Amino acid sequence: MTIPTLVALLLAMQASPGSALERFFVGRTQGSGTVHVIISGRHAVNDRSTGRMDGNTLVLDQTVEEEGKPARRRVWRLTRSGSNGVSGTISDARGRVTGDISGNTLHLRYRLTEGPSVEQWITLQAGGRSARNRMEFHRWGVHVATVQTTIRRTD
Repeated sequence: MTIPTLVALLLAMQASPGSALERFFVGRTQGSGTVHVIISGRHAVNDRSTGRMDGNTLVLDQTVEEEGKPARRRVWRLTRSGSNGVSGTISDARGRVTGDISGNTLHLRYRLTEGPSVEQWITLQAGGRSARNRMEFHRWGVHVATVQTTIRRTD
């Protein structure tokens, strides 16, 4: 499962209007990479996202296509809290999404409705046209899966 655009949007909220981060995450992006599930191996994952600011909240509408599963839609709503904090919701998360921004990296924490807890890091790359996304999934304290994707601007 990919959540790269969400992270990108949170990074955009840290930036002032018109900054490189905001220009990267608000608009259209695509992510592609792999999911590595400890028991079943690796498979591809892709996503397409459109982000926009709604007041001071980043809204990301995302379609995730994970190999062997039907495409699914996710909606992210993230708002800055404090100087470096982020909080919000995602349509398939249970409870709040929380995180922090440090430099060009957004670090998020949340629990999916299907059970696993997620830690995610999205890092904007030099040049501002791509970002690296790494997600780690844990169930009962055990690392069960990793997602690694690259997110690219498409507009």
